[in-house]
Amino acid sequence: MPEKKVLLINPPSGLYRRDDRCQSRVEEQTVNIIFPPMDLAYLAAVARRTGAEARIADFPAAGESWEDLETLLSSFSPDILVISTTSATIREDLQAASFVKEIQPSCLTLGKGEYLSHFGMQTLEQNPGLDAVFLGEPEPTLEKILSGRPVEDIPGLLFRKRVGEQEDFVNTGMRPPIEDLDALPFPARDLLDNSLYRSPETGNPLTVIHANRGCPSHCIYCPAGRISGYTLRVRSPENIVREVEECVKKYGIREFLFNGDTFTMKKSWVLELCRLIREHNLDIHWGCNSRVDTFDLERAVALKKAGCWVVAFGVESGVREMLDKMKKKATPEQAGKAIRAAKKAGLLTHAFYIIGLPWETWETLSKTLRFARELDTDFFDFNIAYPLPGTEFYEIAERENLFEGGDLSDGSYARAAVRSYALSSEELTKWRKKALLSLYLRPKYIVRTLGRVIAKPRILWNYLREGMRRLFSLLG
Repeated sequence: MPEKKVLLINPPSGLYRRDDRCQSRVEEQTVNIIFPPMDLAYLAAVARRTGAEARIADFPAAGESWEDLETLLSSFSPDILVISTTSATIREDLQAASFVKEIQPSCLTLGKGEYLSHFGMQTLEQNPGLDAVFLGEPEPTLEKILSGRPVEDIPGLLFRKRVGEQEDFVNTGMRPPIEDLDALPFPARDLLDNSLYRSPETGNPLTVIHANRGCPSHCIYCPAGRISGYTLRVRSPENIVREVEECVKKYGIREFLFNGDTFTMKKSWVLELCRLIREHNLDIHWGCNSRVDTFDLERAVALKKAGCWVVAFGVESGVREMLDKMKKKATPEQAGKAIRAAKKAGLLTHAFYIIGLPWETWETLSKTLRFARELDTDFFDFNIAYPLPGTEFYEIAERENLFEGGDLSDGSYARAAVRSYALSSEELTKWRKKALLSLYLRPKYIVRTLGRVIAKPRILWNYLREGMRRLFSLLG
């Protein structure tokens, strides 16, 4: 029996972060970085474990078009097509399902993405080329499909079922989270063009290590817990280090983002991982993300000694009342303490702020901007709250008629899709631009940033280029 052929794609519908927790347009972020599609690389590795032939195509990162997709579909003739989607690009993304059905009608088309976990039924009804959507973590589901098990018996699927002229939809329920993350194969990085994914600071190849999954928090704007569970699950430090070693020795990659919904939450695990990285003399350069209430000087020092150079914090707001209403369960005081600890250890800091939730006013915006100046981090982003389907924020925006555009494609993390009770979407969008410009153009900030890299011509050039790109972008 010939082996199955599986094609996994980021469609040519725009350059976005396509993980479910963050779906921002790349060009709108302070750090203009293209991350490799590790979700597809995990699925490809799982597919190959069953004996299938797998290919990954990241069309936006490669600058390729819909014509390139059609060419690949014709030449590869996949039996299964997995399409990664975002809420902003869903309509364009699913054109890929129609394309492949014209070329190979028998191809099973599967959609993945946060939008589909909420609007799966509606999307299937409107897109006859799409056969099924994943519900929950997709790796075990794809593996069961490729093993030949009847789809009706596989948890984690919503699919159309045709019997003669009749069509029905079957929901097998949300798949439970994967308990043993070490049981997953390492991502199939050999199927990626790793030259596409580079550090904006050094220009060197960069990849992502998914170190843990799940988040016990219930922030109203974030789908992480709903998608990957409200319990923290971690890979063993030994398993992570083996993957890092593979990246260094097999692919020549030494720059990493250690990603996780709550990377620094389990202190003993973070310290052990850092110890093993040092023990293996991996000589790597990496960054990670953190909640402000899961960070202290001991963790900061351990990260620094293990090769970490920057930590990104979800600060979100400088107003306690706003943090409480968004159910962040963190405080401005904790943010200040975490960033001071990171700075003391010699780490650079990146603060993310969220504006535009329903309770936002001119006063709360002003307080958050003052707080951002006080924290004085090395990098910063003001993201406008984007109502991802299935989140409490989306439900509030829908119930309170806060949407001002036609649909989610009319907004982004830089352009408000909804208004607050006090401010219009246009006012929020304009404030964001002015706030970012006021922070970027501080003479003290410019001197400090350039002074940090003045002795490194290559990095200095990258900073200047990215700074000008960002400035022109904000100026419109």
